[in-house]
Amino acid sequence: MNIELYFLRSSEHFIVKDLLHYAARLDESGEALNDHPDLEQYHRNYGNYNGDIGVYLFVDNKVAGGAWVRMLLNGFGHVDTNTPELAFAVLPEYRNQGLGTQIMQQLMREVAKIYPQMSLSVREENPVIHLFERLGFTKVDGSEQTNSAGALTFTMLKIFEEQTEEKMPKASLEEERFRKSFSF
Repeated sequence: MNIELYFLRSSEHFIVKDLLHYAARLDESGEALNDHPDLEQYHRNYGNYNGDIGVYLFVDNKVAGGAWVRMLLNGFGHVDTNTPELAFAVLPEYRNQGLGTQIMQQLMREVAKIYPQMSLSVREENPVIHLFERLGFTKVDGSEQTNSAGALTFTMLKIFEEQTEEKMPKASLEEERFRKSFSF
């Protein structure tokens, strides 16, 4: 199996839209994205807004899954105006193979460079909750609600560790000399 991980660019907004179909589990209900105008904010103009960060995974030259964050004011997993919301999907034929973990680990490395945390909304019966818990997401108390399909959903939050000096990569000797010579 040939696996390649890429950053989502604004020109690849069609990938985001296709993956959203699976993230919202519309493949299971047979519904289309057009039936859910409230989901448009998760894909429309992806990459054209400051703070859009995403990755996707190719397996044998086919998109297998992806994840992205956006700053949304009316998202289902909205926490505050400083926390981007996550959308995540792995196509059914690629699930339970560790690919979702690879996608999420790379995305979290990138998001942690900019944001202190990220949130998501998930259905109570979705098995992906176990992945999120393994990755350090926790349920936000009092966030339970019933969605338009009648399913119970709740918000989860991932708080990133602060980068301390000990955890930060050491600068090379040349870089350190450069910084000192210019008083950085």
